[in-house]
Amino acid sequence: MKLINFDTKTLILENVRSNEKIIPTSFTTTQYKILCRLIRQKRITKEFFYFLLLELYQLRDWKQMTYEQMYEMIHILTFYNYTTEV
Repeated sequence: MKLINFDTKTLILENVRSNEKIIPTSFTTTQYKILCRLIRQKRITKEFFYFLLLELYQLRDWKQMTYEQMYEMIHILTFYNYTTEV
């Protein structure tokens, strides 16, 4: 490689690693544990959980959830207002 045609900034930036995160296709074990803990703490019924799963993601089995879906479900269950009636 000839260094004559490049400035130092370009050479440095070409050798920097990319900051891309690899997102898993399936949910993680930690997400599963967090979800289980939330369900116990908030006393979420099985019917309500499956209702959310079907309405939000059109899934009947929670094991088919992706990483992003599980993340969103945890967020929803954490900040959902349980005092209002549906």
